[in-house]
Amino acid sequence: MTEEYRKSVLPNGIRVITERMPHVRSVAVGVWVETGSRHEPAERGGMSHLIEHLVFKGTATRSAEAIARTMDSVGGQMDAFTTKEHTCFYVQVLDEHLPMAVDLLTDILLQPLFDAEELEREKSVVLQEIKMVEDTPDDLIHDLFAAQVWEGHPLGRPILGTRQAVQEYGRDAVHGHFVEAYTPPRIIIAVAGNVTHERAIELFGAGFNGFSRQSIDSTDPAPALKPGVNIVHKELEQVHLVMGFPGLSHVAPERYALFLLNDVIGGSMSSRLFQEIRERQGLVYSIHSGVQAFRDTGVLYVYAATDAGNFSKVLKSTLKEIRDLKKNGVSADDLKRSKDHLKGSLMLSLESTSSRMNRLAKHEMHLGSFLTMDQMIQAIERVKHEEVQALVSELIDEDRLALTTYGPLDRRNLPRELLRH
Repeated sequence: MTEEYRKSVLPNGIRVITERMPHVRSVAVGVWVETGSRHEPAERGGMSHLIEHLVFKGTATRSAEAIARTMDSVGGQMDAFTTKEHTCFYVQVLDEHLPMAVDLLTDILLQPLFDAEELEREKSVVLQEIKMVEDTPDDLIHDLFAAQVWEGHPLGRPILGTRQAVQEYGRDAVHGHFVEAYTPPRIIIAVAGNVTHERAIELFGAGFNGFSRQSIDSTDPAPALKPGVNIVHKELEQVHLVMGFPGLSHVAPERYALFLLNDVIGGSMSSRLFQEIRERQGLVYSIHSGVQAFRDTGVLYVYAATDAGNFSKVLKSTLKEIRDLKKNGVSADDLKRSKDHLKGSLMLSLESTSSRMNRLAKHEMHLGSFLTMDQMIQAIERVKHEEVQALVSELIDEDRLALTTYGPLDRRNLPRELLRH
């Protein structure tokens, strides 16, 4: 498939990136703001996520119900999400309804009311969301792990904030943070689907005409992953665990080697951990590894869940596989299988306008440019065996291991070698 990538910058500094897909009838549009929980002062924890909710609660020209009805009337999808480093508002509609979608997106971002009554209602909704996460151990364990490994740094705070913080926010604080954080230089518009670049520029140029605010630079130091063991006791049916090692940033030259290493460890159904611990031993239903990357740091982690009686076996088997990888390395067959898996997954993503829109925005945020699918596949193919081996030696270091558990467990269930942590 031909990739028709183009980028322009509006007079106010907003970046507009498009990829035309003339063979489809839909368009995916995302307005990405480079602000997230990482950029919040300690006293404003969860503010970005609360604002993500509030912009849908009414504008100077539309009620919350009108916003919902407008999108539903054309069968479109509209949603938003907040991460530690950015916030995204996105829609997916038929190409003929793009003008309406742009009008709606620009309206909620330029003219949100932040009505005091709506604020109180939405705070209640967010509090329910926090409780929902607390009742979902496979979600909560990742917040607990982040709080442990990034202790004392904004990356360690939950994206949703705390109950106390959310309850105390007033309209002035919310509006002040919005004005400070939502500025044109921090905004990226990514559009993928059946639309020309010129049409996207025309629509968004008109929609954001007159919008001008200066950004306030805010930086925080790069955090260092804090090793150790954190046992959080909770009466549950299973023990959930996350084990982590240092990772890499978004822009690290070795990132493709790390993607492949992750795939070998636990990133697919043919991975070492899945095959050994689930398929051969039958100790878990869920086990996988993953990569979390940020602008200046990252983590390579393993997640698993099992009952308390099998916890020690799962932990020892996981460590055994990691130590075997450290001792004997990644085989040529492992590397080839992982390359084929990653390339196949990338190619399948070509069929989705929303995944292409996500790729456009993330490449711009992380790299300031765009990599075509061919370039990404070539980058995967170019990774040498010794590059993956070098990452095994560099990152998989048990002296820097961090382990968080959540469930019916105490330190007596830990292998002796981990108790020194």
